[in-house]
Amino acid sequence: MPKNAGDRRGLVVVARVVKAHGIRGEICMDSHADSPQLFAQGTTLYLARGECGRPAPYVVRGLRAAGCRLLVSFEGVSDRDAAESLRGAEVLVPESVLPPPDEGEVYLHQLIGARVVLADGAEVGVFEAILETPGQLTWVIRGKGGAEILFPAVPAFILDIDAGAGLVRIDPPPGLLDLYLSLTPPRPAQE
Repeated sequence: MPKNAGDRRGLVVVARVVKAHGIRGEICMDSHADSPQLFAQGTTLYLARGECGRPAPYVVRGLRAAGCRLLVSFEGVSDRDAAESLRGAEVLVPESVLPPPDEGEVYLHQLIGARVVLADGAEVGVFEAILETPGQLTWVIRGKGGAEILFPAVPAFILDIDAGAGLVRIDPPPGLLDLYLSLTPPRPAQE
């Protein structure tokens, strides 16, 4: 576990600070949460920089939408320099404030540590982390031999998720697992 990982116990990442906005301390966030009440005025959000960063509490002073992003102002963050210092920070909330998922749905953080298998039950590895990549989510799966597998988490490749059993069944695109689990690196294409 990363150093200071215990500081994040009970907290879940719901957004990321993209940049400062304007000169009055507003920040622009990419949110992964469908629940706007998580960011309501007066609520406390926790911001942490990097995987080992210690989360610090920030009280929301104001919120407004800007296209598909959120513009948030915090108490004590009153100018562009203070807002810019938060660039890249993860935004976390206590897991206890998350609304219950709809029937048949799970929160992705509940899958950390789940076994990942193929359609035929063959073991792939363990669900380790979630990466935000442009256009889609990417799951980090730790393969049986320790290899890191970056799996595009699109519905076409996900067959079944059973959070209660800690099991995810996938059907990866052809060649994806070979790319990560190959003992010899692929040769460059010859012209």
